[in-house]
Amino acid sequence: MNKAEKSQIIVLIACFACVFLSAALIWNYYKKPADENEALIVTIKYPEYENAVITPVSTMECAIDNEFLHELQQISSSSDGNTDEHSYIYQYDTVPDRIYIKAPDIYVFEQGNSKSSMTPCSVGSIAYYDDAPWFSITAVTIDKLYTGVFDITISIKAFKDIVPVMTTLKIGDVVLDEVRSAPEKETVFENDSYISETFQFRYNRGALSDISDLVNEATFCTEDVFHRISGAQITAECNIPSVKVIIEDSELSSK
Repeated sequence: MNKAEKSQIIVLIACFACVFLSAALIWNYYKKPADENEALIVTIKYPEYENAVITPVSTMECAIDNEFLHELQQISSSSDGNTDEHSYIYQYDTVPDRIYIKAPDIYVFEQGNSKSSMTPCSVGSIAYYDDAPWFSITAVTIDKLYTGVFDITISIKAFKDIVPVMTTLKIGDVVLDEVRSAPEKETVFENDSYISETFQFRYNRGALSDISDLVNEATFCTEDVFHRISGAQITAECNIPSVKVIIEDSELSSK
């Protein structure tokens, strides 16, 4: 074997080694375990609801298989009010080739003038939305602050994922707006489902004594609401360009 042939073989071996090393580095880069500071972030947009006020729920299912047998653990979620984007952050062991997500639910604002509810202000009263039970009143309490001024607190238990936004209490010809900053104000969600809420109204019309009889004849009124939509139409992308995002039951996916 002459020197020229030996040189060619050495060059081929060197080239092969470089290619092998490069391939190994690329493989390790995409398949390496995640560092503690690394996370897989899926950013969601809602193009079908551009003219609506929406509130995305805080969780979204994400898996590395289309049967969702191997789901990724969600760390947190966040919203950007300027861009109307919502991000879901997950832990991962190795970078997957693709991930599958289930389009999340959202709460959409709706002006409910045609579906407003007027419910007797008494324990056990039931409000209806679209002719179906919406919530029941579970408690009505009256606290006298001082002469002529009373706080009226109403508690409800929800049957549907419809959240009242505008509520009033009508006592005769008097209409009281909700005291939204009241300490007793509480809205309860479980797994993003609307469960219960308390509302407080202040009656300061100079009543001299107990107003129980007035409240028994009062009406609890609701107008605007947020109602829940399941499987909202979305687009999605991942912070890791090599990961393809597939939205279940949708032709939309990351490019």
